Amino acid sequence: MANDQNEIAKIYQLVDQTTAQLQKFLNESYTNALSENLFNWYQQKTFVEDGFPTPEQVVKLNQQYQKFNFADYPLPIIKKAVELNIVKAQKTDQTDVNHLMSPDIVGTFCALIIAEIFHAQSRPVYEVVDPCVGTGNLLLETKLELQKSTALTLNLHGLDNDDVQLALADSYAQLIHESIDLYHQDAIAAWMISDCDLALSDLPVGYYPLDNNALDFQTKATTGHSYAHHLLMEQTMNNLRAGGIGIFIVPAQIFETEQATTLAQWMVEKVFLQAVLTLPPKLFASKAAAKSLIVLQKHGPKAHQASPVLMGTLPDLQNKDAVNALKHNLQTWSHKTFNEEDN
Repeated sequence: MANDQNEIAKIYQLVDQTTAQLQKFLNESYTNALSENLFNWYQQKTFVEDGFPTPEQVVKLNQQYQKFNFADYPLPIIKKAVELNIVKAQKTDQTDVNHLMSPDIVGTFCALIIAEIFHAQSRPVYEVVDPCVGTGNLLLETKLELQKSTALTLNLHGLDNDDVQLALADSYAQLIHESIDLYHQDAIAAWMISDCDLALSDLPVGYYPLDNNALDFQTKATTGHSYAHHLLMEQTMNNLRAGGIGIFIVPAQIFETEQATTLAQWMVEKVFLQAVLTLPPKLFASKAAAKSLIVLQKHGPKAHQASPVLMGTLPDLQNKDAVNALKHNLQTWSHKTFNEEDN
């Protein structure tokens, strides 16, 4: 473990030092410099555009890129180190709270749920989309966790209206030898992708400012701006195949707000609410900041309402007894709700 921490620290420092150099050479934000730096590390040479970095700067950077080979280190070590670089980028550039990287533990919980939902299904490959992909960490961590314990393969797709985040997600994924099919767009507008099997998203919270774009949504507010996270859930579920699964990270008080009535009505009419699981309280600075994980299923020939809806609080992953109890509950719930042979 100590050796792992040393290797993580070494990689973090190398990436941080070269990012700082690129930031100075290109006069860019730390986040933009990090995106380009990760790509350079993957290629082991410096990308040049319009004469920048200069030839002298390229020589200096290439010497560092070529002295260190990421292929000599396990991917989990590289991923942990790069996550620390992303956290620094977000702190340095004061990234909006809605764009902060989803912690690995959220991907771990998503993987536990997905493994049980798709355990009894026949296909080994599924198309998964995140409508607010950000850094891509939720998709990447979920896929990597699933690879540890299942034969499931996820093809990753992501949408985001922030091109800085998309560039970071792209270079981050490449460095750890993963691929995400990325789309630069407002996910509340018409999608360029559809018929995915699964959606995963740590949804941004707040009001959506473009009221005209929300006119055709059932979850729109009766007056004033609509909640973006409500609209995003509706739009995402509309773009999944029949019977598709949506796993969303949402405010724990989502059913207690002034717009909860329209959200609940949409859920009753258009989807099945299959689970509401509160994330561990220790992840959040206050009760008001707490979040829950909800599982929705689009109507389809083999889809039906869970009875009862799975509810509870997700455990500390260090508590083995609690994690085993969670797995048992997930198995019982998934067998009754998603087993295709029984439906």
